[in-house]
Parts: sequence; structure tokens; C-alpha cells
Amino acid sequence: MTNQDMMGRAPGGSTTDGEPILSPDAHRLDLGRVGGIALVVGIVLTGPLGWACGYAVVTDPDPVAKWIAGFFGLLFGGLCLLFVASFWRVTRPRGLVVDAAGIWFWHGTSWDLVRWTQAARIGLSYELPPELPTIGGPTAHLKAKVSGWVKDRVYGALRVTDKRGIALEIVPMREEELRELPRLLRYRAKDPSPTPDLPAVLWRVRLPGGYHSFEKLVAAGERFGGHTWEGWFRRQWSGGAGRGARQAD
Repeated sequence: MTNQDMMGRAPGGSTTDGEPILSPDAHRLDLGRVGGIALVVGIVLTGPLGWACGYAVVTDPDPVAKWIAGFFGLLFGGLCLLFVASFWRVTRPRGLVVDAAGIWFWHGTSWDLVRWTQAARIGLSYELPPELPTIGGPTAHLKAKVSGWVKDRVYGALRVTDKRGIALEIVPMREEELRELPRLLRYRAKDPSPTPDLPAVLWRVRLPGGYHSFEKLVAAGERFGGHTWEGWFRRQWSGGAGRGARQAD
């Protein structure tokens, strides 16, 4: 079966139930699975650290040591509880596939297609936080050291890049075409740097930071996307907290 045959199985801008026939060399990114791996690693790292700090609060006779241990115990314990609370939401079945037809999205058993011809550009945006000096006394310095240690361990376990707020961004040729895909409206956001003569909105899907997934994703975009695929591009730092591009009105 040719790529043209496979592309003809689902008309542009339509939805289809059940997995469609994909290109043999399509790249699939299972966001539920990747998010689950990230959460498990986070729980494994922060849970024991929180317990160890709590144990130090109970057993250490030094009041200063108790205060420091209590601070980091709340920090690591809070992170662990946050990971546990978001587990089911993050790991729900969903993902995307890049193939000759375009970008496929799946949510459960439902599939949606954004064709390459429907997009003005598609790429991976990211942010880089500014380098800030450590300000404060010994406690602030210790906090920075421990935070850096945890970040290094998490990044090493997940093979994560220093990029923040990574997202797949799709700028449509005509906004009304993607409005016909109601399941994708959750990804609609304002374009922080709109291009003249193109819609001032985009479809933005936040992605986990594991670079082992992005290598193949970028390769698939280059293979199938032609001039529509923009690759990596940097967005202005949004201040953290995962805000990125805000939702459109």
C-alpha cells in the first residue's frame, strides 16, 4: 500500500475511531507511558528523601539540623505527594504519531489527524531559564545545592535535556480547519509571536523532557514534514511553572 493510499483512509481535518493504518516508518510517542515513567522516577527519588528528612527531624538533637531537615522534608514530601496525586491524569491513554499523512493524535480509542497541508509550520518549542546567582546565607546556598543535586539525578535517570516547557506546536494555515477537531481544542493557545498573514493562535501539546524520545520525533518530522517542519526553536522564558503559551480566548 502506498503512502497516498494510507493518507486517503482519513480525510483531512476529520476524526476516526479506532487506530488508522499508519506509515510503516511512522514514529509513535506514547505520552501516557512516558509521563508514567517520569512520575515513577520522581516518586522513587523524592519519597525516600522526604522520609529521611522526616527521620532526621525526629532523631537529630540539633535544633538547626531539625529545622533544615524539616524544610527539605516538606519540600521532598510535597513533591512526592504531587507526583502521586497527578499519576492517573498524567498516565491516561494518549499520544501522537508522526507519519506521511501528518500528525495523528489519539485519546483513548479516538484518533484525530492534522495533515501537513493544513499546517503553516510544525515544530518543537522550548524555553531556557535564566542563570541566576545564589542569593542569601548558608541555608539558601544549601537549598540551591540540594535542588541541583536532585535535578541532576532526575535528569540523569530520565535522560532529560536542559530545555524547559517543551511542546509540539502546530500553526494552522486556516484556523477554522482545526476548529473542526473538537478533541484538540484543549491544546489551542495564543501564539506569543504570531506570523503576519497567519492565524494568531496555535495548537500546543506539552511534552515530557526525555531527549531519547525527541531524537526519533525530530527525525520523523524531517522525514515526512518537508518545509512545514521547523524543528527546534526557542521561545522567550515565561517565568517557569509550565505556563508557556496561554490559552486563547
